[in-house]
Amino acid sequence: MSSTTYDPEELLRLKTIRELARLFPRVVKLIWHVSPLTLCALMFFTSIVALVSPAVVWMTKVIVDRVVERIGMPIDWAYLLIPVGVVLALWIGNAVIGAIEGLLGEVLAEHVYTSASEKLIGKSAELDIAYFEAPKFYDQLKQANDNKWQVESVLWVVMSMFQQLLSLSAMIGLLSILHPLAVLVLFGTVLPRIFLEAHMSRRRFQLQSELSRNMRMANYQDSLLTERETVKEIRIFGLGETFKTRFLETREKYIQAWLGLLKKFLKWEMSLESLSMMGVSAVGIYAVIQAATGEITIGTLTLVFTSSQQITSMIAGIIRQAGSTYQTCLETSRFFEVLDLDPTTISGSLERERFSQPILVPNPIQHGIELENVSFSYPGNDEVILKDVSFSIPARSKVALVGKNGAGKTTLIKLLARFYDPIEGAICIDGHDYREFKIESLQSNMSVVFQDFARFDISAADNIGVGNVAHVENRPRIVDAAQKGGAEEVVNGLPQGYDTILGRTLDEGIDLSGGEWQHLSIARAFMSDAQVFIFDEPTAALDALKERELYERITRLSEDKTVVFISHRFSTVRMADLIVVVDEGSVVEVGNHEELIARGGKYQLMFDTQAQRYR
Repeated sequence: MSSTTYDPEELLRLKTIRELARLFPRVVKLIWHVSPLTLCALMFFTSIVALVSPAVVWMTKVIVDRVVERIGMPIDWAYLLIPVGVVLALWIGNAVIGAIEGLLGEVLAEHVYTSASEKLIGKSAELDIAYFEAPKFYDQLKQANDNKWQVESVLWVVMSMFQQLLSLSAMIGLLSILHPLAVLVLFGTVLPRIFLEAHMSRRRFQLQSELSRNMRMANYQDSLLTERETVKEIRIFGLGETFKTRFLETREKYIQAWLGLLKKFLKWEMSLESLSMMGVSAVGIYAVIQAATGEITIGTLTLVFTSSQQITSMIAGIIRQAGSTYQTCLETSRFFEVLDLDPTTISGSLERERFSQPILVPNPIQHGIELENVSFSYPGNDEVILKDVSFSIPARSKVALVGKNGAGKTTLIKLLARFYDPIEGAICIDGHDYREFKIESLQSNMSVVFQDFARFDISAADNIGVGNVAHVENRPRIVDAAQKGGAEEVVNGLPQGYDTILGRTLDEGIDLSGGEWQHLSIARAFMSDAQVFIFDEPTAALDALKERELYERITRLSEDKTVVFISHRFSTVRMADLIVVVDEGSVVEVGNHEELIARGGKYQLMFDTQAQRYR
């Protein structure tokens, strides 16, 4: 995949061998960085183990020849048992080296997996929000995440092939004692497997890519039946059997697709296996004739039978290993594809800073934020969500966004937080376009409480403290944020106070109500040093009195901050200095409560409609 272009169709393209060969140096570099000493030790042990099997075959020949030679003669135990002792030593040494090799491999594998996970997590953090709202990217990210353990496997399969090739070379040398053509016969009957194995590996990987959506859907259906977030609806609506049936149907499609592929290859597999056995039989018959005529010893006959079977097995194993290596490299390529993604190449990605030296957000902001003829549509969707939106957010003012659901309010929040850039128009701070600022400076000056805020299954203190990771251990600051966000009463009611683990991931976790979680999320915002606070309807689980009390507190405690909030309760909205009415993606009215009521437009209609409910 190009390192400069995001192309969803790349998920189905098979890489060439040359492309995959370029992966190997990257894999070795990654593993070498983790533990160069362990890698060198494993390569050394691999070479030693490769020569054990040929050495045992040769010593078996020696043992048989010596036994035959001593028949009818006085027994020389030393002469007979020394090669037996060598074989035992080889077996014991092989077992010891294998145990050490296995231990080192396990430890290295865990470290490599951790390193690969770290790189994938780091890359995910670099990618724009637009990637995460593209379904095809989820397929690619899932494949990368599922196959990151294959990074370490690439090295092992290549080392395994090296080991088998070294062992095969020694075995060929032993078999050539019988006749050089014997080796050619074995190769000739086994090599046709190469074409089958290559084709099978390509088809397996291609099918796996094609079924990626199927696997993701099956996992989702499984999670619906096993996650606590959905269990209440599943039970109350009796959906268990329905979703179980859908899960089984999805899995059956997956199984049938694989079964169909395996059936296609079965007859070829059986035919080629029979061909290779015919080669072994031909060599064996020739060796028996040679032994019967006295051309070779009985020990050599034993060597021929053993080595010819092992050579056939090794060649077939190397061919299978080559196919496995090819497939492993294909799977590993998904991991490196994600690492190579350029964040700017997906539709909707953020424009990079316009200047080589991007500016920092002024502190304090002097004039405020200005939206100038802003239009926006989500990547991959032609529907225009915002159309020619223009309004100002004065510095240190309190601004409410109101409108019916789907009007575009949350989209405005995403643009203000610069998760996306407008497709037309600009958003400016003190006259400077957002795209002129260093993005870290811009977003660190925006503290956002989302409608679907995160609920972290960690301690209450950490749930608040993550609002400013530099002060996550600063307990006085956390307590102060809890007081400002109205979460102090919630935390004080917990068994271990701020040290109480929340959620249900851990046995000792304590779950909270929706309103209690909302207080924590708002307290999290008060940890920030941001100049702009944005609240995307974070108080939906609070009653009207609690919400008004909270916003009065926010207004009082954020006199030096710019506050933008979304609310459907007009008793809260009327507290704002400025109210922006959004309707079908456009700003239709701007003013304070009194001005908008006097205007008798959309705002007054919404206000009167809601007021009637309380009469």
